[in-house]
Amino acid sequence: MDHVAIVDPYSSGQFLAAEFASRGYSCWAIHSCSPIPEVFSSSFYPDNFEHSFFYTGDNFETLLYMLRAQGCAAVVAGAESGVILANRLAHTLGLPSCAADKLDTLRDKFLMQEQISLDGLRSIPQFQASSVSEVLARLPELDAARTVVKPLSSCGTDGVNFCENADQVKNAVEHILDSRDCIGNANKSVLVQKYMSGSEYVIDTVSLNGQHYVTNTSRYDKAPLHGSIVYVQENFIHPDDPEVQPLVDYALKALTSLGVDFGAAHIEIMLDEHGPVLIELGARLHGAKAPRNAQYFSNISQIDLLVDAAIDPGRFALRTSQPPIYHKHSRAVSLINSQRGEIIALPGKDWVNSLASYTTAFWNIAVGDHIEPTRNLFDSPGGVFLAHESLAALESDTRLIRKMESEGKLWSVA
Repeated sequence: MDHVAIVDPYSSGQFLAAEFASRGYSCWAIHSCSPIPEVFSSSFYPDNFEHSFFYTGDNFETLLYMLRAQGCAAVVAGAESGVILANRLAHTLGLPSCAADKLDTLRDKFLMQEQISLDGLRSIPQFQASSVSEVLARLPELDAARTVVKPLSSCGTDGVNFCENADQVKNAVEHILDSRDCIGNANKSVLVQKYMSGSEYVIDTVSLNGQHYVTNTSRYDKAPLHGSIVYVQENFIHPDDPEVQPLVDYALKALTSLGVDFGAAHIEIMLDEHGPVLIELGARLHGAKAPRNAQYFSNISQIDLLVDAAIDPGRFALRTSQPPIYHKHSRAVSLINSQRGEIIALPGKDWVNSLASYTTAFWNIAVGDHIEPTRNLFDSPGGVFLAHESLAALESDTRLIRKMESEGKLWSVA
């Protein structure tokens, strides 16, 4: 059994094949839909895979037959879109997986909140609806000055709207129901939640047999811009830091509540004066290059620990017997665009390499692309990861990035 299947090996899931290969395993790519969603297509590298298969909705048994015949050691999700299929395949094959009876709660954000509430965890007041009239009729139920309107099953702040009056809610609902989410699914319903203010944190984990290990935590800085809330930066924090202990405790309970018995998870939590509350949980790696960046400041990353959980449980047990060791400060700086037009140059690609704390970067734009003002993660120009022994160096480089960004020197628009 020297083969592993990765369902939707996109975004940060693109790094899994190389890690499995370094342990002597060949990888197959299974795509949960065809074509590959546009938002993920540039992060798929077919040369990393022995075979690629597309799930069509009616070939589940065929996929099972192929995986059994070749001796599949593990099935893991590479991206949000692959969570359900990966766990269905793994469960049916008798391989480690999340709880089969709770898979719907891992993608449907309404069901996710309902499940944790049933298990006694704090949740966000909410309802789901499939028409503007139903939303407006039920809006008083939330008794909230501000509301959040978003798709049921998207990711990366796609389609997330922050509304302060009924007209804004109406416009948000109409837009969502008239569109598809970033993964390509038609939005047949919307989720309406009470707006929760506070500080937003991330808890990243890997689980095996229901035992959860926190690889890293972080705090998001966001800001209102262009009619939405955009990511500004993400500061990585050691899981043992007192600042995040209440959030870690809550996150581990949420993992158990939602049946995340196996695999990576990316958990977003809001902390306010009443304590932590789940925003959403993704049963997959932290997105983009964040898990890869962890190798620059910690001895454990989600990527290598997920591979341990999948193919080497003994090593997983050994490595998770101690907390991770952080040897640098680290931060991810999200790039923000305020212009509209065509990209004619990208001088920032080379310039960021000169920063003292630079580790890696990702770019969502190329020369010739049309660019719009940033409203979410997917239309951000990219991000820069920084790590350094000195926190002052991180602060200095962050200021330099923002200065270059504001002066239009990272990318040029015509």
